[in-house]
Amino acid sequence: MKTIEFESAQHVKVEYELASTGLRLLAALIDLAAFAIYYLIIILTFSLGDPFGSDPGTQLFFWLLIAKLPWIFYNPVIEYMTQGQSLGKYVVGIRVVTATGERPGLREVFTRWMFKGDFIWISADIFVLVWFAIGCFGILAIGISVKKQRMGDVMAGTVLVKNKSTVNYTLRDVLSIRDQSNHKTTYPEVTRLTDEDMMLIKNTIQRVRAYPNDETKKFAIELANESARIIGLAHTPEKRLEFLQTLLQDYVVLTR
Repeated sequence: MKTIEFESAQHVKVEYELASTGLRLLAALIDLAAFAIYYLIIILTFSLGDPFGSDPGTQLFFWLLIAKLPWIFYNPVIEYMTQGQSLGKYVVGIRVVTATGERPGLREVFTRWMFKGDFIWISADIFVLVWFAIGCFGILAIGISVKKQRMGDVMAGTVLVKNKSTVNYTLRDVLSIRDQSNHKTTYPEVTRLTDEDMMLIKNTIQRVRAYPNDETKKFAIELANESARIIGLAHTPEKRLEFLQTLLQDYVVLTR
């Protein structure tokens, strides 16, 4: 799986998993299905009578107004109002964010929209083939792009990410590490910490092992120093990663 990192206002690195081509395509199909239902309702409404009069120009105007325009502007409007999610994106659990991890603004959502080609629906129906070709090109671009971006994303400076990580750590993961039969407690004061602290420690250990870069190591050092302070140690042990692992094991033994 491909991931992307953003830096928060507190200068903390936050990692998200990029939305796959399959998820993005499924979200688009859900949106299209929702529009198809809406479109069918409009057609049935027209077939039951002539709500807009007999003038062809008036009928065409209202047809464009209530049938095509909602679909044409659906994505930019809904993504702006819901902080990067259409109905389909909400269902599959993905959303649009900027290159800095923030919610997209009007510029970003309308730039993405311009390169999506939905405005072609306002013209003759044959141009829908052009819209379909643009969509196919977008799928190809997402598949080969490092950040899973189509042209609209590149121009808008946006990416699509999953709301939740594929790998979720629970308290059960922590409880499975050690038991009292195979571990001798080193830091009994570890009970001053909480379950949430332990989850952070476990995730940090996992992250350092998976991504041993300067940022992850720096965070692990800071976490070790803070943990040592909380449990009352005068100095943080030199081997900080082992120290964090020992804290985690001690906590399990003392609290389970």
